[in-house]
Amino acid sequence: MLQINLEELDIKTQDEYKKFQVKVNRLLKEYKRDYPDKFQEIEDEIANAHEWDSNIELASGNSSQIVNTSQLLAFEYCLGIERITKGKVSFTDMKKRLFNEVQKFKIGNPEKGIDDECLYGKTFDDKTAIPVTAKEYRLVMGAGAQHLNYVKNGVLTGAVFIYEKGESKGIAADEKGQNPEDKETSGIDFKDLRKGQPLLDNLRQTAFHEWTHAMEQEILKKSEEFEHEYYSNGKKYRNYQKVKKYFTAENIGDFDEPEYHYEDYIDKEGNNKRRYYYEENGQKKYIEKNPFVFELQPGELNEKICISTGLETQEVLDNGELKKHNIVTEGFVEKTARATVRAIDENAELDEGKYPEYVEIANQVIVARDAEKGEGQTYADFVTHSSTLKRDLETRTVTKEDGTEVDGLHYISDYADKVQVGETDKAKFLIEKNMIDICTYLKLNEAQIEAIKESEFFEKQTLTEEEQKQLISLFIVGKNPDNKYVESKVEEYVGILDKEKEFFDTIPEKLGYRERTTMAIASEEGLEQMASGRKGCDIKKGINEIKDNYIEMQNPDKNKENVLGEN
Repeated sequence: MLQINLEELDIKTQDEYKKFQVKVNRLLKEYKRDYPDKFQEIEDEIANAHEWDSNIELASGNSSQIVNTSQLLAFEYCLGIERITKGKVSFTDMKKRLFNEVQKFKIGNPEKGIDDECLYGKTFDDKTAIPVTAKEYRLVMGAGAQHLNYVKNGVLTGAVFIYEKGESKGIAADEKGQNPEDKETSGIDFKDLRKGQPLLDNLRQTAFHEWTHAMEQEILKKSEEFEHEYYSNGKKYRNYQKVKKYFTAENIGDFDEPEYHYEDYIDKEGNNKRRYYYEENGQKKYIEKNPFVFELQPGELNEKICISTGLETQEVLDNGELKKHNIVTEGFVEKTARATVRAIDENAELDEGKYPEYVEIANQVIVARDAEKGEGQTYADFVTHSSTLKRDLETRTVTKEDGTEVDGLHYISDYADKVQVGETDKAKFLIEKNMIDICTYLKLNEAQIEAIKESEFFEKQTLTEEEQKQLISLFIVGKNPDNKYVESKVEEYVGILDKEKEFFDTIPEKLGYRERTTMAIASEEGLEQMASGRKGCDIKKGINEIKDNYIEMQNPDKNKENVLGEN
């Protein structure tokens, strides 16, 4: 249970906690009054779920108040899913899936000796998987929340963690064993609520996202339910994992780790980087390539099962290794989470800066597909039997501009993969040297770059003429103002936005869905309230890199890829 000492916090944060407590208690009272049977169902499940953190404790002096957070979140999630699926997934069915698929739920960081069994790795039989309580996990993983699969007592299950932002003290030292590093950990800053979303809305969006990762996972005991391997656009893909053998840290006990060190270097692009290693037999072992091997125990399930994880596929490379594909599934997860929040509170403050391109792709598919199959059907498919949606997209053929054909799933996911690695025209404009050169040419100072970074112009899907003028004025403040130069760059960027919007808007037609109805579009826009533009994660990354490179700050390392844990 997360414990918050209010007396250690600033006045504004204390006030936010009081509002949080009042709102949670009010909602619990209203739900119990309006939905007594459903409310009791969740209350019973929480009472029997021994590894669910049920409360947040707010302490002040010698007294403390308990906020029954998980009761509220679980109730709202099941109710919200019932609503966005138009009753195709009932409250009770969603409740059963939630507590079956997520047997451990924690608001706060993993605890050694309690959460060691939860592993972060590439596959179930990955001997190099890392217990989430290990220091190495924090060195390679920077997620603020995560869903993880693991095996306990021979049964496949899952856990969801909503991490607390803070620091891992003395996690690594320099090459001489000196200057220990306190590495910042991602998550919700429970000790400072002065900025960002209200705490309840943050918890809703975060928990619903991670729970939906668990829901999109479908266990298929018969592998013949759909093709295990298939070819598309000259590449070989696998639809799901076959699981029989696994590794576990269930009984690992008190484990030791080596001393971790860090060293700084400059990559091929001239960026300052930091990497971590440990020494073995006098040799440096860099943890991203040679992770420390913990004493995990091998195990074997009673029967082989197949797991389909949302729209994700694994590309089989020529050397036999697997490469994770279809980051677009994050868009469907996030889209579902946002819609679920809106369904129970249309005035909730959502962070729309997460996965904007992926969410827009998902939006196009969901609205168009529902126009054919009935409102709420795509959400229902995604959270109960995702292989149905996956198979639907795979069987649609899209002819690309170069004349080659690709299945519908990889048509949308290939674009999402390009977003992830910064290969879209928009990402290249913002992240690569082009934008950095603009700031350098105009001789903008740090404060001016910060103003551009904090503006919303690079976080919109389209820019009006007035917004373009305002953006131009932001740039014409440096020591080398050049109106024509800036105008040409803004015009170039607007053209890129128009091209991307055209890609999004033509997705339904490319996938062969019939024309979206006005009613379906209006319903979706009303649900999401997204008419005013959308924040962009790669945009923010781009502006951040402008500042980081310009003032020679260090850029963070990328996260290690995994399939057991989704974030």
